[in-house]
Amino acid sequence: MTRLDGSVIMRICMISGLAKYHGGVEHVVDELSSVMVNHGATVTVFNKYYRDFVEKSNNFTTVGVRPYELLPPRLSARFPDYEQYVYNLKAWRKTKVYGPFDLIHGHGSSCFFSSIFRTKKPFLMTFHGTMEGNFRKIYGSKISPQFFTLFYPEQVAALRCDLAVACSNAVKNELVTFYGANQNKIAIIHNGVDVNKFFPQDKNWARRKLELPPKNKYALWIGREPIRKGLSIAMKAVEKIPNIRLLVVGINGNNFGKTIFLGKISEAKIIDAYNAADFLIFPTIYEGFPLVPLEALACGLPIIVSTASNLGEIIEEGVHGFVVKEGSPSAYKEKIEFLLNDDVILEKMPLECRNLAINYSWNRQAEKYWKIYQRIIDS
Repeated sequence: MTRLDGSVIMRICMISGLAKYHGGVEHVVDELSSVMVNHGATVTVFNKYYRDFVEKSNNFTTVGVRPYELLPPRLSARFPDYEQYVYNLKAWRKTKVYGPFDLIHGHGSSCFFSSIFRTKKPFLMTFHGTMEGNFRKIYGSKISPQFFTLFYPEQVAALRCDLAVACSNAVKNELVTFYGANQNKIAIIHNGVDVNKFFPQDKNWARRKLELPPKNKYALWIGREPIRKGLSIAMKAVEKIPNIRLLVVGINGNNFGKTIFLGKISEAKIIDAYNAADFLIFPTIYEGFPLVPLEALACGLPIIVSTASNLGEIIEEGVHGFVVKEGSPSAYKEKIEFLLNDDVILEKMPLECRNLAINYSWNRQAEKYWKIYQRIIDS
C-alpha cells in the first residue's frame, strides 16, 4: 500500500495471545502496535478468543480467532495442547486472508504453523519467557516426553525466525540452552512502561482514595497467579514487622492478619495502589521481564524482587530497590526492614526509580523494534 505522496506504508502482522485480556504479552503487543501506528504503519493483530470477530480502528485491526471444533471432542481431548495448536493453525490461515503483510511478528508459542510454512517474508519472534523455562522452575528439571508438544511450537519458531527478540538476557540464555537457538540471531529488548500513565502522585491522597489509614506502612503485591508470583512469601515476610500491611491486588480474598485484599480493581485504582504503597514486593518464581515492577518504578515506588524476576538486569541494588536471591520469607523480611529503617535511602529512591523507568518508556523500547523492522525488511 502507498500513500498519495508515494511513500510506502509498512504493513505489520502481529500474532498474539488472548483477545480482550491484558496479560503481559497482550499488553506488550498493544503498546508496540500503538507506536507502530504512530509511525504510519498499518497493524493487524491476531488473538485467541471464544468467537471469531474483526474490529477496525484507523490503521489498527484486531482479528479474533476461535480455536475450536477442528476435531470431534472425543479426539481433541486425547491431544495435548490441542487448543493452542488449532489457534496456531487458524491464525496462520487468517494471515493469508487479511494480508499481504510486509512483516510477521509473532509472540511466544503462537506461531507454529507460521514458522513451519514460512515464506521469504521477514519473520520476527518475541519471547516473553519460554514455556520450558517456566515449566522447569515450577515442576523441576525432569521433564516427561509427554510435555514435548507444549514446548515444540516455541522451539520451531525460535529456530526458523529471521530474528528472535528476548525480553531479558535470562530469556536469551533459555532460548539457546533449551531450544538450541543461534545466539547471534537473538536481540535483547527489555519490556517498557507507559510513563505518562504511570507516574508519582501524592501518597496521602492515594491512600485516602483507597480508604487506607495514612499512618501505616504498606507493601504492595500485584498478580493473578498467587503461587507463581509468591503471594504466600510476601504475606509471611510482613507478618512479624510492626506497623506494616500488605496490599494484594489482582485476586479476591477476605482480609486477615496484616493482609488487605483490594481485589480485581481498575487500572486507575492500580495506579493509586502503586502511589499509596511504600514499596513493591515481587517474590516471583519465574518471569521473562515482568511489567508490574516497571510500573511500580514509574510511580516512584522502590521494588523488592526475586532473582527470577530478571529486574536485576537493570536496577541498582540499594538505589531502586533490592534483588533477593533466596526464596524464603525471612530473606525478604530482611530487605524490608533495611528499607524501612533507613529514611535517607527511602527518601532518595522515588526519584531514582522514576528516572530509571523513563529510560525504559515504551516509546524508547518500541523504537528499537521499529529499527529492527526497517532493517529486516530492507535486507
